[in-house]
Amino acid sequence: MNKMNFSAHVLNVFDEMKTSYEEVKNLMFDLYKNELDDGISKREAEDKLREVSLKIFGLTKDSSRRERERAYRDHARQYFDVIEEVTDWTVSTGLKENEWFNALVNYRNLKEGDTNLFVNEHEEVILSIARMGKRHHDTMLQRLPENTTYSVETDVYGAAVGADIDRYLIGQEDWTKLVDAITKAFVVKIQELIFAEILEAPKKLPAQSEFVQTGALNTTNRKKFNKVLQNVSVANDNADVVIMGTMVALQELENLIDVKWVADSQKEDIAKMGRLGNYGRYTLVEIPQRFARNDVTKSMYKDDTLFVFATGDNKLVDMVDVGETLIEEITERGTANSNIADIMKYEVQRELGVSTRIGRYFGSWTITD
Repeated sequence: MNKMNFSAHVLNVFDEMKTSYEEVKNLMFDLYKNELDDGISKREAEDKLREVSLKIFGLTKDSSRRERERAYRDHARQYFDVIEEVTDWTVSTGLKENEWFNALVNYRNLKEGDTNLFVNEHEEVILSIARMGKRHHDTMLQRLPENTTYSVETDVYGAAVGADIDRYLIGQEDWTKLVDAITKAFVVKIQELIFAEILEAPKKLPAQSEFVQTGALNTTNRKKFNKVLQNVSVANDNADVVIMGTMVALQELENLIDVKWVADSQKEDIAKMGRLGNYGRYTLVEIPQRFARNDVTKSMYKDDTLFVFATGDNKLVDMVDVGETLIEEITERGTANSNIADIMKYEVQRELGVSTRIGRYFGSWTITD
């Protein structure tokens, strides 16, 4: 972002503090990454950024709630212009922080120069489910011949973040927690949408009984479970197989192991991770569980579902990220779009598109009691 895009008010703040936007932006990045230059303490960096923030809003650390509310109304847009570039980076990084995301999502960031063009390299794509388009949110089913190119429609998505900004300015939270709050408000929402797509994908597989099964994980069903693993391997030219699930789901695999034959290395895995690191020759990949935002009674990911994938390209989800984060004020006070508990409500917005494309056979097991 060129500093000429800033308002005269923001430029005056930089001049008054004898600093520049580039210096402020670099300090924001360094503090968030915990990579401060020698001689600069975390406390000094926090104080400097909070001072810049307060001056942009025209506030002091002792300003009243009424004064802060008026300042947010008058200067929030100017403040977000300064920090949006930092949140661009944290959102892009946050989306790719999970191992399951990297294994299952073919991610394209258009800001980094990628194109919104995908090539089907499989001889037979079982199904393509295009989702989240600008014109509709209906499911589109289509078959894609080998070497077909296609693009993914995009739409603007948003997630709310409100009172965190006020807590930061009055000193109750530091810069890292503020940026985490802004980032997670969006990242968690998108990861939840993507995982919802993945949960639906097994229903579209042909030969359901060979790849999609339900039952308790116990010695009675061990052969049935192992058969799913074998089917996935054989259907993918005898490829190695990985098993994905939350920790709770992966822990159920212990019921299939005869403790008399457990290797010492497996005992060490359980001691370190709380679960097995592998099931026989199959590697286990943990999907980190999260609560739904602001609701500790609801988990984001199902603890009763295991996925079975052949190693290699299992990227079921093609995701296009336009790559520019916007933070907008939601001004409809007293309506369903506002939050009375917040001094002001803001929404993190980003344009993206997602499609689910099943090019290889995989399996799933729904765990029952």
